[in-house]
Amino acid sequence: MSKSDVALQTLVDVVTHTQSGISITVTANGAPITGILISAEEFATNVAQQISRAHDFASEDVKGFNLLFEHLGEAARGEFLHLRNAHLVTGAEVPGEEGGWWRIRIADVSGWSCGHMSTLR
Repeated sequence: MSKSDVALQTLVDVVTHTQSGISITVTANGAPITGILISAEEFATNVAQQISRAHDFASEDVKGFNLLFEHLGEAARGEFLHLRNAHLVTGAEVPGEEGGWWRIRIADVSGWSCGHMSTLR
């Protein structure tokens, strides 16, 4: 989309201000992605923790890494939406296991709906 979707941006703003999560399914660059819409800060904090655990950084490295992601979360406001437990839907079934963390440029979203995509029967 060349123009940002005002309704979607408002939903992202609500999630940012309330620090709550909302189930959402978006289509970005033709791919359906379903998950929980969260704030940029929650995304940044959790991704930083996940990376630091996976790579066993020293204590000082973790502090710097967390600070970097904190600033990335602040800079993302208005440009990106963030999902937890996200799944790229590629077939007739939505995976049942826990999904990942996903960052999507709002301008790349061509469609969206509240709620998780579910298996068609």
